[in-house]
Amino acid sequence: MNASEAAAKAERRPLFLVCEDGDEYVHRFERFLGHEFRFLRVGSGAEAQAAIAREPITGLLLDLDFRRLQGSQLLGESGPPASAPTAEERLRWSAMQGILILQHLRRQGVALPALLFADLDDAEQSEYLEKTLAPLAVVSSREGLAQLAGRLRSIAEMKLEAETG
Repeated sequence: MNASEAAAKAERRPLFLVCEDGDEYVHRFERFLGHEFRFLRVGSGAEAQAAIAREPITGLLLDLDFRRLQGSQLLGESGPPASAPTAEERLRWSAMQGILILQHLRRQGVALPALLFADLDDAEQSEYLEKTLAPLAVVSSREGLAQLAGRLRSIAEMKLEAETG
């Protein structure tokens, strides 16, 4: 296989958008799953929206907690805030920023399948989020890379079926 064929093959791998305030997830995913999937990291709701507009995204992978994100980059419950968040709003919004980003994207018409990485103690809360923000699955940190790879394959297959009809 020559270099251009290898590049074309790499471009055909499904592209997942990783929304996180660090780079831990994207590095882990690239290291262990990069042979099968591509990952693009974004650090805010605005960056996610821009990436979705310009890239052929297969699905969304969202961290729940964005405590390292600057207050001006945080989304509030109704989307981008009109003014700088208070200290209380910053704490609340950063602790659930992954959910707020997904809510904002859903309101903008983005229906891409999503995985939210969160260890939620309340099964009813997980079910509620999965129902109201569908297609969504809440994924525990206890889930291994093999299970995650299976989820990503399923998402990629669903998108391929939808595109080919």
